[in-house]
Amino acid sequence: MILWIILGLIAAFCIITAIQYNNDMQAAYKRLYAYDVRTIDTEFGTMSYVDEGDGEVIFISHGIFGGYDQGYASLSQLTGNGYRRISISRFGYPGSELPESPIPANQARVFLNLLDDLQIDKAYILATSAGGASAIRFALEYPERTKGLILLSSGAPDQPRSAEEIKELGMTGPPSFIVNDFPMWFSMKYFSFIFNSMMGSKVDSNTLYETMLPVNPRRQGIRADTDITNIDMMLHYDDYPVEEITVPILAIHAMDDPMAKFENIERLLSRIDAETVIFETGGHMITGHGDDVNKAIENFIKET
Repeated sequence: MILWIILGLIAAFCIITAIQYNNDMQAAYKRLYAYDVRTIDTEFGTMSYVDEGDGEVIFISHGIFGGYDQGYASLSQLTGNGYRRISISRFGYPGSELPESPIPANQARVFLNLLDDLQIDKAYILATSAGGASAIRFALEYPERTKGLILLSSGAPDQPRSAEEIKELGMTGPPSFIVNDFPMWFSMKYFSFIFNSMMGSKVDSNTLYETMLPVNPRRQGIRADTDITNIDMMLHYDDYPVEEITVPILAIHAMDDPMAKFENIERLLSRIDAETVIFETGGHMITGHGDDVNKAIENFIKET
């Protein structure tokens, strides 16, 4: 009798889970494809982007598990009206091809291709998390096209490390099994405490988490970030001479960020002249400091 009750409960849970998964994923794909997405043919393949608003141009280099949707959601939260927001899916993310060499320098080249195509002379570039490498490369290589560099919970040059050392330290990326729709959805739905620990903030407290789903259209980009982007600034440390950046820089970070370690930002700040806004708490999403972050970005743009 007890066995049948247990089996019945398991069956009920599976049915409820399947219904929830189907509903949530339909909503996730609907959100992803609801944007007014445009494409551009570049030397590294077709890339997709969103371009909305008027005013000063802010171009975002999104993080891992991102895409044009995550980038645009970030810009919408961080900036008020009066800005032109441009969010491109980096290599392998929704609507953007994955070239043979998806290194940050090539991604920066694509950023330049898009600005040229849109006839934009100069723009602010905002980098979040894994988007830091491409944004820093852009500021280094194309300062004449960069009004300012905003590093928000961004990755930064750590120190020179070998591939073996990086592997031993586990500084790569998410496990392969989670880079799929169902495992990611299930983990976020029923084991959100894992993401709370990873991000240093609550999954349900920030709408940006919604843009991590669906995962399947982001899979190639996530693997490219894991295998290439996230470690490029360590493997090729000398290719990031940040002391040579000549454009204004704003660094915004939380000291308890468990993903983009604050110690790396400290090393970066010791090498550059930058305006800083540092919080003791907030995690990777700098939760609880939205107004202060918005004000810092707005003031930085006004001043520069």
